[in-house]
Amino acid sequence: MPPMLPLPTETRRPAGKYLRGSACLAFILLLQGISCLSRPPNPPFSPEYEHPPLPGPQGAKMENERNALIEWLALHATREQDRRLPQTDGEPDSEKYGIPASITIAQAILETGWLRTNTPSSRNMIYAAKNLFGIKGVGPAGCVEIPTYEHIDGRTVLVKAKFRAYHSYAESFEDHTNLLANSRYYADALKYRGDPQRYIREVAKNYATDPNYADKIWSIVTRYNLTRFDRPRKISERTVSVRRASRPVPIERRGLPPKTVILADSA
Repeated sequence: MPPMLPLPTETRRPAGKYLRGSACLAFILLLQGISCLSRPPNPPFSPEYEHPPLPGPQGAKMENERNALIEWLALHATREQDRRLPQTDGEPDSEKYGIPASITIAQAILETGWLRTNTPSSRNMIYAAKNLFGIKGVGPAGCVEIPTYEHIDGRTVLVKAKFRAYHSYAESFEDHTNLLANSRYYADALKYRGDPQRYIREVAKNYATDPNYADKIWSIVTRYNLTRFDRPRKISERTVSVRRASRPVPIERRGLPPKTVILADSA
């Protein structure tokens, strides 16, 4: 009969080492969780997307220049289109569309003249103020005073007005969405945001003094097929909520609605 071999003894680590290891692992996971929670839901654009493609002083004239500008505008416009907007009367919660991207793009094109910077006023508006939509008042970065032409009582009048200034172009897009979503002047237009053509006609009643403003915007939309950037769909719960302006500038104090006008030295 072969000799009996001793039974192998199980090697065990002290319980304290397991406890210390588990505690370290839990601490690491906790830090990772805190880090994830602290990340912004919408990270800022990388530098190459923050700044627009820069055409010459006369603005984007060539087809390739205009296509590049449209694509850049679409990056910001579609991002704003996906933001959750306030519910309007008779509009089901599941049908909360954002501001149509096609309209946002066309407005930026019309207001900046395809990023035309051949005059002091246009340079101040686009480069200094980073204002792409001709919105009046005082913005997050202050304002710039620029002479403009207003259409008042059938006459074209030269006035000097304050226009909002921003820290970035992305901030200009955000403020444009906040204005159209929260101002009482555009409350009725929100119910038509699923129909871009009807929507801009309602917005134009208070946005611009130019009686042909809506037609000009829609002409740009159709010519460059900008509706391809519109993405009407049911907004999910993950969509970011629109921030209401902390202290909007009272319209009455400025004497005129927040209308968009033509720069005086670019007419």
